[in-house]
Amino acid sequence: MMINKIALMCAVVSMSAVSNEVIYDTDAQAGISTQYTHGPISEVQVQSRSALHLSARFFVTDADVNCPNAQVINENTWQVLAELPVQGNTAITGTLPGGFESMPKSLQITCYSDSKTYTVHHKIPAAPTINWESQVAVSGWVNGSHAGYYENINYVSAAFVNNNAPDGQCTFSNLVGQAPNVIESKQGLAFNSAHFTTEGTVLADGQYVYRYVVSEIICKNAGGTTRAVEAWDLGYDHSPAPDRDYTVYSY
Repeated sequence: MMINKIALMCAVVSMSAVSNEVIYDTDAQAGISTQYTHGPISEVQVQSRSALHLSARFFVTDADVNCPNAQVINENTWQVLAELPVQGNTAITGTLPGGFESMPKSLQITCYSDSKTYTVHHKIPAAPTINWESQVAVSGWVNGSHAGYYENINYVSAAFVNNNAPDGQCTFSNLVGQAPNVIESKQGLAFNSAHFTTEGTVLADGQYVYRYVVSEIICKNAGGTTRAVEAWDLGYDHSPAPDRDYTVYSY
């Protein structure tokens, strides 16, 4: 009798192990898409570039596959951050809580097929990080007929960008005035991480004094967008001295 009970318990455990399968991200690398070699889903694609909203599509391998549930977890703690609705057995969209922009995450999709339950994982990177420093040296103040300005504005800049994924991309823009593009070698290209340095001259702008230079670096990946903005106030005839304001945030 005892032997029969043990055999039955083993059979139940064996059936449970067979009927529930976890399929992990095949390349074990966070990014925009994952293609799977087996299971109910052939591919997952993240379409959003936000840390606060997720939009994704997945493609089932068979018409009988049903994937009604999805959730996003914190990969460091396995805490569930959001339960997301699935539309049409292919689309996932929903809001993610703030405060987890710098955390790697995983999208988990629950699917049912042939009396089996699958949990399919897709790794989502933390939002990019940007560390950016610069210095300016000014000389040759001129009281022009329309505005005062420095004849010479020398600029030196260094930045380190970690996109936390090989398919992250960055852009540099001048918002006020014109400064050298510190990430020019990678502008608009996919890369994981890189150090950048540049130096050159700057053109300032302003209404009565050409004193302002404002630039930004924006980096995006499947886990979010990070924006770094530097604003130089060059002052008026060395009074005050040039001052830099720097802001970086993810969303």
